[in-house]
Amino acid sequence: MSREVLAPPLLRMGSNRCYRVNLIHEDFQNSQQGAIAAQQKGETAKPYMEDDLYGDEYNDDLDGQDACDIEETANGQFKLAMHVASSFYGGIIGFKGSTKRRIEGETQCSINIPQKTPTNKTSEAKIIITGRTRNSVATARHKVQLLVASLRKRMKATHFYGVTMTSDEIRENFKKLKTQILEAEIPGISEELFQFDHKLHLTLGICVLLDDTERKKAVEILESCREFLTDLKTPFTVKCSGLEIMNDDPSSVRVLYANVESEELQTFANLCFERFNKTGLGIDDFDRGHVKLHMTIMNNRYLEREIPNTTTKTFDAREILKRWGNYCFGSAQCNEVLLCALGSTTEHRDFYKITGSLKFN
Repeated sequence: MSREVLAPPLLRMGSNRCYRVNLIHEDFQNSQQGAIAAQQKGETAKPYMEDDLYGDEYNDDLDGQDACDIEETANGQFKLAMHVASSFYGGIIGFKGSTKRRIEGETQCSINIPQKTPTNKTSEAKIIITGRTRNSVATARHKVQLLVASLRKRMKATHFYGVTMTSDEIRENFKKLKTQILEAEIPGISEELFQFDHKLHLTLGICVLLDDTERKKAVEILESCREFLTDLKTPFTVKCSGLEIMNDDPSSVRVLYANVESEELQTFANLCFERFNKTGLGIDDFDRGHVKLHMTIMNNRYLEREIPNTTTKTFDAREILKRWGNYCFGSAQCNEVLLCALGSTTEHRDFYKITGSLKFN
């Protein structure tokens, strides 16, 4: 912002009076002068309009499929049908329609949101954006997408994409560690805090997928990550050794995990993570910008799962880290990435419900 606007010059009028000098914006001044000249000529002056900071610049990137999605109608207007999960309709409409009206006013477009009814609650209904120019429609879509992305970040994750760690070696070593810890009878440590051995995995990223269309799109995104495997050697070898905590206070811990070493998996995971997040379906819940490879061993959330309404939010891991901080779980071969539904099963023999997968070979 201009320095003259933030700190305008001062004009002193005598010893007791001091005024700020409000400079007239150059464009506004020219607009005023133009209006006066037009009046003198008997012409109708055009109203002052701020420059569009988003329109042309944003839509210079409008090409390929994005451009084809916007159709020109018979009456010369432009129309776009875009899918948005019905769970976001309320956020787009806003309190008494305020958010919808604001976007329509900023873009000079009309936005038609379908009714959220029992017969129209899934993926077929679409939001219709209509405007006088292609740019205005594209800008309205961009604003809706930004709003949906903001709303999605506030929602609880529904899916994760990751790698199973259920090789015989890792499962057996996990069960041995669990037995040793429980036999030590450490205060506050119970079996309910542990992950199930048949559910051991590495989470590469999490998603909020709210309908069939979003789940299908997520599977397509996962499949598109195959191109990242071109320069990598598969299957990936993954080694698990050592225990760490998510926070910096070992006496008050929510998550205890095993360290993971796999340089090529790390490279692949970061690329997948970036792609999912760019589509708006993925969430970077810790704002790291990259994947932290880890295998969860104990989580206080598991205690809440097994014992509802529990008031204990953390556990003391000091003794565990002291005795088993360098524990080795072994290694596993990674030959696929799975897209799974969170909390999809509590059975002791089942993995998570698999929505889709990317097999390397």
